[in-house]
Amino acid sequence: MDRRTLVKYLAGASAAGALAGCISTEDPDDDGNGGNGGNGGDDDSQEYEEDEDWPTVEPEGVSGNAEIWHSLSEGEQADFEGNIDQFNGDYDVTVSADEIAELEEQITASIPAGEGPEMHMWAHDWAGRDYEAGFLSDQSDRLRIDLEEYFVPGAVDAAQYDGATIGLPHAAETVGLIYNKDYVDEPPETFEEMQEIMDEHHDPAEGTYGLSYPLDPYFYSAWVHGFGGYYYDDDSGELGLTNEESIRGFEFIKEELFEPYMAADYEYDAQASVFLEGNAPFAFNGPWFVGDVTDFEVGTAPWPEVNGHTPSPYSGFQLMYFTSEMDEDEERADAAVAFAEWYTSNTAIVSQMADQHGFIPVHNAFVEDDDEADELPDAVQGFAGAVEQGIPMPASPEMNQVWEPTEDEFIAYLTDSKSIEDAMEDAEARIRDAWD
Repeated sequence: MDRRTLVKYLAGASAAGALAGCISTEDPDDDGNGGNGGNGGDDDSQEYEEDEDWPTVEPEGVSGNAEIWHSLSEGEQADFEGNIDQFNGDYDVTVSADEIAELEEQITASIPAGEGPEMHMWAHDWAGRDYEAGFLSDQSDRLRIDLEEYFVPGAVDAAQYDGATIGLPHAAETVGLIYNKDYVDEPPETFEEMQEIMDEHHDPAEGTYGLSYPLDPYFYSAWVHGFGGYYYDDDSGELGLTNEESIRGFEFIKEELFEPYMAADYEYDAQASVFLEGNAPFAFNGPWFVGDVTDFEVGTAPWPEVNGHTPSPYSGFQLMYFTSEMDEDEERADAAVAFAEWYTSNTAIVSQMADQHGFIPVHNAFVEDDDEADELPDAVQGFAGAVEQGIPMPASPEMNQVWEPTEDEFIAYLTDSKSIEDAMEDAEARIRDAWD
């Protein structure tokens, strides 16, 4: 599945966190040998040092084996396995990692059969579905790490479901502002500043536009949330598509972005090509998109404020999930938790994965420590700011039925087939029918 297909899958099946870490910062001539937190890899690899003010949570009195499944890309996998080699060499715990094709299908089939791993890596929005299905294990009592001390609030929320700690977070992703440095010297902090630049470059007759912006519910969630609305409330289980605040957000997208500044085709490929071909100063897109830009230099930034309203995009958080296999063997559970705590608290690893693969840190060292934050690649810093603005995608299984009706009915409004009020009433009716 390519990046663009994955984005469409994301809107329909909530897989946003799968995209975390897709900013390519790898040397194309690199042979793929993985480093390991700054103490390994080949002789030419970048070294990363741990921040002494943020001690890594190391295993104490733990031995045994554990297994983790993942679907990392080739370069990400090399560095991940290098870090595992370091861990296995330094401690009495042995962790094995396996790349799994069709991870969701394998997890769903293997765990009920008692043949799954102790951990797997994926976005937090599987949490509710998998916990309620009995695929996950609450490891609150086994953890030594203080989640609130080490991780940003959104990541702490993502690692917990219904009072259970079902994993540890290690990266984030979201949509933010990307700008063409040939046209934009400094990113706008307000929408009014952004409008001035868009007005300057928007000329459809010449094939240029003010903005590139794929319009699906994940991408435009920022405006709905920014005006105080919401799609679905994870706590109450209520829909909010027809709320006055949500309606204002939907109207803003059409009236202030789509109609005045965008190409008529709102689909991903068409919108992406506008920016990639140098025909727009701005794009709203995610970390995976930056690596597609080859003909000019780009910058990234948080979302600009609109009349005192701060857009708040959905954010995805990558977890090391604790599976129910941990309930079957305490020694293996101890080993799995020990590795997860070591990996997610290790600032050298966080730096490595941000620098080499564009992973957006969720470790508080990179939020509270200006020196650590300044060491992040510029592209990562911009998206990190957008993550701070954002809110975690709902983890409840009911959210899976929200995406498609929201997208379909918003398009009906966008193309003048329905009023926004009628469209969102129809969306909510479809969602409730799906829930029933």
